[in-house]
Amino acid sequence: MIFFINGILQLRIYSVTEKVICLKNHFQIQKPEYYNQLFPTKEDALSFWPGVYVWIFLGLLVGIFLISFLNWKNKLSPLNTIIIAISLYALLRLKFFRREIVSHLFRPVRTALFNDLGAQCLFEGIIFTIIGLTILYLSAKPNLFNSKKPFER
Repeated sequence: MIFFINGILQLRIYSVTEKVICLKNHFQIQKPEYYNQLFPTKEDALSFWPGVYVWIFLGLLVGIFLISFLNWKNKLSPLNTIIIAISLYALLRLKFFRREIVSHLFRPVRTALFNDLGAQCLFEGIIFTIIGLTILYLSAKPNLFNSKKPFER
């Protein structure tokens, strides 16, 4: 779930890369005409980061529904869905995803491959989302790793 949520966040950051670069580099002071073009009103600048971070919560909801569906389909206990939801909510409250802790671990790889922040976020978002979905799918398949012995006596 952590990979999935982080992938969704990175894809959202990719979709607003120009604004992220503008805010991170404080272009309001350096280039006010560029800043005013991206953020016409003061409210636009103040509501930008909360609007991006809403996608963390949306990724959390989609992941919880996906886990619930896979557990229901495979007739697994709903207890693990509840435990995952509670632990991810705790991580959300501790700002684990906003600090991009997982992204910091992979930052050398993405900066070695791409110079542009948009391409970096797109690459990381796609990779993390695929990894997250794969792990979610494999975790709901209980018989996937059980080896069946054809010659049992």
